[in-house]
Amino acid sequence: MLEIKAQLIRSVIALLDDGFDVEELTVRQIAYEAHISTGLINYHFGSKWNLIVAAISSIIDDAATEAFQTLSNLNDTPKQQLRTFLKAMAMVVCKYQKYTSVLIRDEILSDRFSTPETIVGLLKEIKPDLSEKEIKYLAIQVIAPIQYVFLKEGGLRKYLGEEQDNSHTNALDDYEEIMEVFLKTLRI
Repeated sequence: MLEIKAQLIRSVIALLDDGFDVEELTVRQIAYEAHISTGLINYHFGSKWNLIVAAISSIIDDAATEAFQTLSNLNDTPKQQLRTFLKAMAMVVCKYQKYTSVLIRDEILSDRFSTPETIVGLLKEIKPDLSEKEIKYLAIQVIAPIQYVFLKEGGLRKYLGEEQDNSHTNALDDYEEIMEVFLKTLRI
């Protein structure tokens, strides 16, 4: 059963790698690529959309893990680890913009809090005096504005009253600046 789920996820990733847009993928294409019947998609994932989200999550999780491992240092303090994690996520967001926008929208519109959950452990180390509930609220306060700004990326400079000069600014620098401002505001 797990093998079929993994095979379906690999098939969606292969189709995306072949240049198919997320919105273009059909159940038939996915089933053909995976060499299974179309009914197994709904059986294992409930819908084509859930399968696509699982595949994109796999892509992003692998890339984020690799980026974090590249940037991290075992001697970093929890605050430094949080900044490193957020920088790694920013790198992944910039590299996989078309996929991360799908995941962010899906997470915001669903009842999942998977992205804030990824920093709960670090926040517990940084703010040991807070309750579990307060830590989870803090995780949302760190992640949600960054997600929001990513989705509104085109209008951020205009909102801040700054000229939009794409030749001198890159998205990664913008995300790093945003993260630092949010973390400073939250006293992290």
